[in-house]
Amino acid sequence: MSAYFESLNRREGASAPAPEAAPRPVRMRPVRRPVPGEMPREYRGLREKLLVAGGGKPLKTLVFAGCEGGEGGSEVVRDFAGALASSGLNVLLVDSEGPADAGENAPDLEEAVSRRRTLSASSWGKGKLTVVQSPAARADKERLFGSPEFASWLDVQHGTYDYVLLDAPPLLQSADATLMGRLCDGVVIMVQAEVTSRQALAEAREQLERAGVNVVGVVLNGVRNPVPKLLRPYLNVD
Repeated sequence: MSAYFESLNRREGASAPAPEAAPRPVRMRPVRRPVPGEMPREYRGLREKLLVAGGGKPLKTLVFAGCEGGEGGSEVVRDFAGALASSGLNVLLVDSEGPADAGENAPDLEEAVSRRRTLSASSWGKGKLTVVQSPAARADKERLFGSPEFASWLDVQHGTYDYVLLDAPPLLQSADATLMGRLCDGVVIMVQAEVTSRQALAEAREQLERAGVNVVGVVLNGVRNPVPKLLRPYLNVD
């Protein structure tokens, strides 16, 4: 999705060659939370975009993080994990806001890494969903996310699950996403329509690139359709 980022860096009046064709940012309208067995079109499209962005290499371990907060990233990554599991895949979600639908006994990430605990999965649609709670606040989190133990644990999960999705705090407020992204296949930046500024997105992208993290692309969340619902059938739009 490099064409989108290139447009952020152009100055007014500056001439630039036409960019090569590239996937556009995935535009996510507010969607109803999927139930087991359901794969909403928006999440099906996100999965297809990720397959294209991999360029033939499966992107199995992905970090989702917003720029400054309020982008709805936690909801999107939770629902995306559920949608992938519903389609028949084996999915691990590292949730920064709690165990969600996994129950109160969901293990903490630090516990899972240090004890090499076997994770229990829940049947979800046609597949399985496992949820691990990420520590919300750690003064020494660089010791966890930068440790050989965490890297080894993540490598094991990469070979065990079809997808490992990590929900991370905002990029410009925490180092978590950057630290985790260095060990994953890439980071997906969450953007809230009409809220996230171009400057914040550019700064988040530059932060990741300076750290050598692969920026997979952008999810534009909360897009509203300006066409009235009554007119959409006549204009062939949704």
